[in-house]
Amino acid sequence: MDSEPEHQRCYIYQPSESGERAPKRQCTEQSRFQPQLTERLRIYHDLWAEQEHRIQTTLEEADSATQESIVNFVSASRSSPDEPRFAIPTGLVVAGPSIASHGPYFERLGRKIRSDTDNAYILLNSGECPNLKTLLKILIKKATSHSEEDDEDDPERAGRPSRFGPKLLNYDLGYIQKWRKANRVSSVVVTIQDSEAFDAGLLIDLIDLLHSWLDRIPFVLLFGIATSADSFEDRLSGQCLRYLEGTRFDVTQSDDIIEKLFSATVASLDNRLFVGPQLCRRMLDRQKDYVQNVQDFCDGLRYAYMSHFYANVPSILLDAEIAFEDLHTDVLEAVRNLPTFRRYIETRLEQGSGARQIVRSLLQSDRELFEAITYGITSAQDELAAMSHAVQVLSGIREALQMTPKVRSSTVWIRAASGELLDSPLLRETMLSLKKTPSDKFASLLSVLKELSEQRQMPFELESSKDRGLLEIDNSQEEFDRILQEQETSRPLRTEHDVQNSSVRATVVAQKVLLQKHKATLSKQDRAYSDLVTRLHSQLTSFFEISLIEPQTLLFSEIFTYDLKSPHLEVFQPKPRYSVERALASPHDYLGCNCCGGVVDKESALGATQPATAIVYQMYLESGALINATDLWSAFKAIAGTEDEDDDESKTMALFQRALAELKYLGLLRPTKKKTDHVAKVMWKGL
Repeated sequence: MDSEPEHQRCYIYQPSESGERAPKRQCTEQSRFQPQLTERLRIYHDLWAEQEHRIQTTLEEADSATQESIVNFVSASRSSPDEPRFAIPTGLVVAGPSIASHGPYFERLGRKIRSDTDNAYILLNSGECPNLKTLLKILIKKATSHSEEDDEDDPERAGRPSRFGPKLLNYDLGYIQKWRKANRVSSVVVTIQDSEAFDAGLLIDLIDLLHSWLDRIPFVLLFGIATSADSFEDRLSGQCLRYLEGTRFDVTQSDDIIEKLFSATVASLDNRLFVGPQLCRRMLDRQKDYVQNVQDFCDGLRYAYMSHFYANVPSILLDAEIAFEDLHTDVLEAVRNLPTFRRYIETRLEQGSGARQIVRSLLQSDRELFEAITYGITSAQDELAAMSHAVQVLSGIREALQMTPKVRSSTVWIRAASGELLDSPLLRETMLSLKKTPSDKFASLLSVLKELSEQRQMPFELESSKDRGLLEIDNSQEEFDRILQEQETSRPLRTEHDVQNSSVRATVVAQKVLLQKHKATLSKQDRAYSDLVTRLHSQLTSFFEISLIEPQTLLFSEIFTYDLKSPHLEVFQPKPRYSVERALASPHDYLGCNCCGGVVDKESALGATQPATAIVYQMYLESGALINATDLWSAFKAIAGTEDEDDDESKTMALFQRALAELKYLGLLRPTKKKTDHVAKVMWKGL
């Protein structure tokens, strides 16, 4: 104290006497810095609009054959007014087990029926039709909702008198009869979307009623079936079946549609953003194991696009028209920190002093880096398109040669994107079968290759030099046609690699059997055909070696590839029960505090600082199937209570009751009639 100065400067703060709250300081900047977020949102909309167009085109093409047949069936069911009708024209639409895809399919079918015919289309589902009376009300309301006439015949005004005759009830089909005459509708198509969900008695009553009105209203029935037509017929009575004149229509199944969507979107040759193999595998596995919904696959793909453009700042470089002056400096700094760019820099430094100048310009000059990024993204997108094209070629070869087992194109693409296809048994087996292809299958193979070569060029390395040539299928087709014209017999031509042109000779030498393979003598046409197939085989082998790359090794792959599973997994495959159980058992993991971590570094130890629900839940885990509420209260009071029992017991009881109410709301416990002072345990952790 003696060393301190005698006099020290001090300040006295006297706040104003006004009791008003001080104004808050406004946050003028965003808490999370997102450079050029608006521009990235625009690029996302542009890229997804292209994918949305491909999706809609693919769905229309997949449904076109079946929908055209249904439209022709509805049009052919039209009859003249004087011709008697004894049965209702009925279409049994077997749409498959994917219930979620039935709604969009029947909506597309309704748009096509309305646009191509002059029929009315009414879609009904089990959720809005619990009984016959309600069904008729919904049927009349949907049928007359598009009327442009005066609403004198509106069923909502059924209780009012009408100048055209006696008043009708709001579930009388006479409304549809009047509406049809006023709007000149040929037939009324009634579609039951989920027929298995309807009660069998309700369907029988509906068919009987519509059949009784068939002489006045030409009805056409369409039933959506998820199982089979036989099971649907078993639910109806024999008399009811006599009222129906059925035709079956098989819809393209969701698995096949998913394959077509995958080829049109993920494996497209015109993509600027590529979805990685890890995420694609999870999306397809989820379709296979949990849901079979086309819309769910599209939503997952769209979420991947959204996540990439929101969380990845350099994704703005996917804009083909972006200029250097439009870029934020932080975008280029983010590119310099990408793992692929850092590996590229390290590789160039190891090459010697000549490459150091290039490295220095990329690290110091933003314009040089921008030009390198533009060239790198363009060339990488071209290489990825070549990889997708190689997958199409491989799948086309297997389909033309009718190889078994059939491998889906999505599976082949995922293996190619993972870098596992080039040396895989699948590729070796396909190329070996190609060498043994007879002439009767070679023609279909050339037609498939010609169609694929028109989509994109197929390069291969020339044997005489290191230059590259292009696969000319037309030349191979002309040579093959010339060989067939010179053929003297009708048997298929075979190559020298075919097993029918080789034989095994066994000789015994010194009590040992020696097996020797001998090739039969080939004819002139067989030899020419064998040379043609061998040459095509070598060219395709070189083509696959060039095109099947490892996308993970491409420079700036983080910009044009999205393969993160974490946000996608939490959104489309959440685990709410696991999260709730973990939060109640270990609240400190979520609260981020030290007070809830247990006593003496023991996670399972209970403490008064933990939330009341967590305390009761941890005691709940240690209990049996029946829990004594009094014992549970005593244990809770011993942990969460204080010494001052008079003032705190009511608060502790309130916390205890709230904790029990929350556990009951979560479905973990319920009251029991066995013992009035006990509660029953409903769930066990991990089960």
